Amino acid sequence: MTVGACVFVLCASCDRAPNDAASGAVTLAFRSDTAAAAGFGDVNVYPLNRDALAAVMSSRPSAEEWERILSVRVDSSGRESDRALPVLGSYDAVADTLRFRPRFRPADGVTYAARFDAAALYQRAGRTSPRSLDSVKTVTWRYAASTSPSSTVVREIYPTADVVPMNLLRMYVEFSAPMTSGHSFDFVKLYAEGDSLVPEPFFTAAGQVELWDPEHTRLTILFDPGRIKRDLKPHEQMGLPLQDGKRYRLVIDSAWRDAQGRPLARSHVKSFRVGAQDRTLIRTANWRMTVPRAGTRDSVVVTFPEPLDRALLMRLVTVHDSSGRRVAGDVAVTDRETRWAFAPSAPWSALPHALHVDTELEDLAGNNLHKLFDVAPGDTAATGVSVGIVKMPFQPNGARREGR
Repeated sequence: MTVGACVFVLCASCDRAPNDAASGAVTLAFRSDTAAAAGFGDVNVYPLNRDALAAVMSSRPSAEEWERILSVRVDSSGRESDRALPVLGSYDAVADTLRFRPRFRPADGVTYAARFDAAALYQRAGRTSPRSLDSVKTVTWRYAASTSPSSTVVREIYPTADVVPMNLLRMYVEFSAPMTSGHSFDFVKLYAEGDSLVPEPFFTAAGQVELWDPEHTRLTILFDPGRIKRDLKPHEQMGLPLQDGKRYRLVIDSAWRDAQGRPLARSHVKSFRVGAQDRTLIRTANWRMTVPRAGTRDSVVVTFPEPLDRALLMRLVTVHDSSGRRVAGDVAVTDRETRWAFAPSAPWSALPHALHVDTELEDLAGNNLHKLFDVAPGDTAATGVSVGIVKMPFQPNGARREGR
């Protein structure tokens, strides 16, 4: 088994001068802060000479070459530790820091050993290692999961509608706290009526694809596009994951652990029924807008004839004033994702405003204002607007206006 040699080069600010890090002591440390799911279990080496580190990264070392520079293994209590299998992961550089990121979360009760060889790094960079720099550093770390009762729960699963289209593209699972990743789909199961497990409904790329928000509190579940699009082989061989007229249950298992290593407080079940496929474009002409009164902080409200993608609604529909500046305020998506409301931070002026709708906004089946998600030869009305933003003007006065 070898360490994955996937390399990413990132940039970060640092107060130190670019190349003064080579003469001081180097720190080798595990990141043990479980409060942040991203980065937990990483191994960092710093400060290093940035030019030397950049040279190593650009040379794209093999897995074995990386292991000679920085290796992470399960500790064997000092006995034949070099023979222990390396931990799978990837390497990247952030300013003057070399980072190893494990592919999987650290295991409870296991001790890990990290070994950094400065001479191997500088040799790979084609440079001489500074005399003041210790050649080899080692450090061990034992992860112990919290034993306190868990309070982390699934807050909501979107869409919240009881009926979804047969060609539903994605769902969102929102948690109350950061979660672990790497094995998410071991704990997410889809059952059809009669408690039969739906085979391979999601796009996971053999378990390697997980779509999380930056806070690690929202997982995007993507139904396999290959089974949805009619011109692809998985669609012909397996058909759509969901079938019209049937009932399903999406189950989130309580055995899933949060970033603190504690299982969920309870399992969560989302039940829904499947309706006909949705192969229609989003058209703002079918939206209805309720305009607020000037001088108030009442919400401008837009209602849709069908549920839209909640995550996209939160960021792709914005309000702008008469000068084109974006208006600050709060967005709320309710009524099973058929109602969008915006409350400004300051009272409305009586001047004209406009709703800006990014045309990448999608419905539950992935259709947007530009085009349909699934287009087959002979489809009519498969393309919509060609602009990037559709503007819906309004003027705060309390009147009701239809969408444009």
